Amino acid sequence: MKKLIMCLVLFLSVLMMSTVALAEGELPTDPFSWEQLATIAGATLATLLIVQLLKLPLDKVWKIPTRIFAYFIALIVLLVATYFTSGLTWSNGLLAAVNAVIVALAAMGAYEVTFKNVEPKITVREEAQGPEDHEP
Repeated sequence: MKKLIMCLVLFLSVLMMSTVALAEGELPTDPFSWEQLATIAGATLATLLIVQLLKLPLDKVWKIPTRIFAYFIALIVLLVATYFTSGLTWSNGLLAAVNAVIVALAAMGAYEVTFKNVEPKITVREEAQGPEDHEP
C-alpha cells in the first residue's frame, strides 16, 4: 500500500510539472530541467525524493533531524539550479536560502499528507494510557 501511494504521489508530481510545460507550449523531454528545479514545485519534488532516498542510510550512520536535512537538501537544489539558470550572486544565494525554507516545509508537508493514512492512528485516549495498557 505504501509503495502504491508513493508511486501515485510521484506520478502526480511529474504530471503537474508536465502541465506547467504544456501551458508554456512545450513538452518536457527530461524528468527534470534546471528551469524546473529552480521553481518551488520542482525543488520541492526533488527535495522530497532525495530526502526519502537518503534518510534511512543517513539515520544508520548519523542521527540528523530530518527537518534540518530536508532544509540543506532544498538549499543545495536551489543553489545549483540558480547557478545553472540565472547565475549565482549574493542576492540570489540569500533568496535561495529563504526559498529553501518554503521548499523544505512543502516537501515535509507532502510527506506527512501522503503517509498520514498509512501509519497506524493512535487516539488521544490510547496515547494517555501508554503502550502497556493498550488493548490489542
